Amino acid sequence: MTEPTPRHRIFFAELKRRGILKMAALYGAVAFGVLQGADIILPSLGLPERALTFVVVIALLGFPVAIALAWTYELTGRGVKPEEPVSTDELEEIAAEPRRTRWLAGAVALAFVVLMVGSGWLILARGPGDAPRAGAAAASSAARVVVLPFTVRGSGEHEYLGEGMVDVLSRKLDVAGELRSVDPRAVLALVSREGGDVPGPEQGRAIARRLDADYFVLGSVLEVGGQLQLDASLYDTEGGVEVIEATAAGGAEDVFGLVDDVATQLLLRAGAGHGGPVARIAAVTTDSLSALKDYLQGERALRGGRYLEAADAFQRAVAVDSSFALAWYRLSVAYEWLTRDNLVAQSAEQAFRHSARLAERDRRLFEATVSARVGDPVQAAQQYRAIVGSYPDDVEAWFQLGEVLFHYGPTEGRSIAQSREAFERVLSYEPGHVNSIIHLARIAAVEGDMQELDSLVDRFLAVSPDADRAVELRVLRAIVTGDSIEWGRTAPDLERVSDPVLLVTAAYVPVIALDLEAGHTLTGFLMTENRAPGMRALGHLFRGYLNATQGRLSDAAAEVEAAARFDAYRAAEFGAFFSLLPFVPATEDELLSMRRRIEALDPSAAPPTTHPSGYIRAHDDVHPQVRAFLLGLLSARLGDEVTAERYADELQGMESPERSPSFAEDLALGVRAYVAWSQGAPAAGLALLERARLQSFYQNGFRSPLFSGSLQRYLRAMFLEGEGRLDDALRWYGSFEQISMYDFVFLAHSHLRRAEIYERLGDLDGARRHYARFVELWADPDPELRSSVERAQERLASLSPDR
Repeated sequence: MTEPTPRHRIFFAELKRRGILKMAALYGAVAFGVLQGADIILPSLGLPERALTFVVVIALLGFPVAIALAWTYELTGRGVKPEEPVSTDELEEIAAEPRRTRWLAGAVALAFVVLMVGSGWLILARGPGDAPRAGAAAASSAARVVVLPFTVRGSGEHEYLGEGMVDVLSRKLDVAGELRSVDPRAVLALVSREGGDVPGPEQGRAIARRLDADYFVLGSVLEVGGQLQLDASLYDTEGGVEVIEATAAGGAEDVFGLVDDVATQLLLRAGAGHGGPVARIAAVTTDSLSALKDYLQGERALRGGRYLEAADAFQRAVAVDSSFALAWYRLSVAYEWLTRDNLVAQSAEQAFRHSARLAERDRRLFEATVSARVGDPVQAAQQYRAIVGSYPDDVEAWFQLGEVLFHYGPTEGRSIAQSREAFERVLSYEPGHVNSIIHLARIAAVEGDMQELDSLVDRFLAVSPDADRAVELRVLRAIVTGDSIEWGRTAPDLERVSDPVLLVTAAYVPVIALDLEAGHTLTGFLMTENRAPGMRALGHLFRGYLNATQGRLSDAAAEVEAAARFDAYRAAEFGAFFSLLPFVPATEDELLSMRRRIEALDPSAAPPTTHPSGYIRAHDDVHPQVRAFLLGLLSARLGDEVTAERYADELQGMESPERSPSFAEDLALGVRAYVAWSQGAPAAGLALLERARLQSFYQNGFRSPLFSGSLQRYLRAMFLEGEGRLDDALRWYGSFEQISMYDFVFLAHSHLRRAEIYERLGDLDGARRHYARFVELWADPDPELRSSVERAQERLASLSPDR
């Protein structure tokens, strides 16, 4: 009598027949490959740890799902079909196969499943922060060291070395590659919070632990009769005991050589130098004592928000040592806050040019900064994220990441609030970082968080009451909170502040507060008789754009004529924009008159701008491109498409300025897209605008609607709406609120278009909200625009919940 086949062999045969073993082997192999690739690629892109965890969890959870589907369904030549019952004889036949045949498939399946599960377990078991990152292997394995302020005794001439050693010695140790210095700014900020005194061993250990460092350095500088002695001690954070001593003595004129000797001793005795030569301090900072002093003065001024003072100090530093990369970099930052955008990119490029001998950390920072300064926010954000992935305490990288997210996001309809996390990370390391407080206060204002705004402004004023931007924040708070008492105290200061402070306050506070009446008030301070002609012209142009935002085109034209009394060339360039708004009617005579006016402009005869601010120099190096763009658009609006295309071709052959590498090319695409709009061809227009790179330093967009691409963005939204891509259209219609007053001219109609889209989508709350905002903005428009307001009022009334 034949013995029955064991049940486990029947079960195994069933697994094989249903393809479970093949599925297990295939899934395990593919999942293993995916996990290995994700473990390498995701960290290199600067993505957070949770992204890799998510991939692992999905891969592991997907395995039982795949097995269940394989059990239930069968893959055939005609597709997938449910499994059908099978005869016992078929299973017996599979079970009777030779042992080697039976078990080979199972062994292969088991091997790949084990590889998959083991790989996933290893990744998850590593814990946060242990994932390998491209370019960060050395940083992740290096011990972290905190350099604390040194005690200085003797002549006051060398007092600067107290804090200066934190910066200089930190960068020196970082260059060695075996030690990883905690950001000096985070160190100084924490020391300041602890009372500002030079710490002793116990306090040093507490500070190092709070900064998650393995070691900390304490030291002293003694000056006697023109001779210096530097002493430094390296302590183990865990035990707090001194583990290494270093000392150097010599003439005061050789301070860099002394610091170099101290750093060399620390590195060699810690086993970090491997007996090889250590690069001199000149390789990481400067070999000029005078330049270093100026640099440290600039740093203190920049930390206090005194940008003009900082720029002057950094200028002195690079004048003495033109290869001083760190001074060039910080000069670029100071120029940015002074709105001198023509010098921002130049200084950043100088920093990168002279950064070859710096630590990898600084080189990567400078490279990212160049990307941001030439208007490549995607690349810059990736680079900054990679840096903070390698160096989580890098204050500057976190701050610059926030800058990129804050200033570039709104051009694609993303709120400035997306930058909050980066600025909050900065404050976690450096609570008195005034520039981060400014940005967070602006975010609070946009979100209407009065309590947070009030707290941040108080915090700013407590940290640096004499900072350049103190007036800006006081004005912002007064306007957003409606505090007439604070406005009364602050307004007189606007008559006395420097041009850079007044320009930013008048140009940007109304944008952040989204308050047009405040804009009218603030622009008046630009037009006072004690201000330069360029400032007075700008005040009239800003007020003209505010009038246009409210549908008062006749008042806008009057302001343009007033601006022409101070700067006729710029008034013509900026004034022509009103005739080109897609939602504003313009007669043929008006368009022809405007075209003749622009044709009469001679770029070579444009008067030079003597004012240093980018707000006034906006078009200085692009007058030919601006003229061709405006003439192309005016020709298209007149139906003269041949001439419009000729101007587009002319633009295509023009050069772009360094601060906006794709400017001429983007303007050419804008003219052709405007032609497509006039022809009613949304698909063609959208295809053109999707080719635009829009690569421009963000400050350019504050200065001119041609650099911000506001017309192209509005056309893009209309084209997307015409193509039925309503969600994308809503995002682009939402890109006119947090950039500049020049973009405000599209604001009211962007609300009207969004209201109509929300109504189509059945979102009546959204429709009512945007109809109401449009009606509010165009409460008193010119007579020829009133009909659109009346239609919006009718739609708003029909959508009322009471009806």
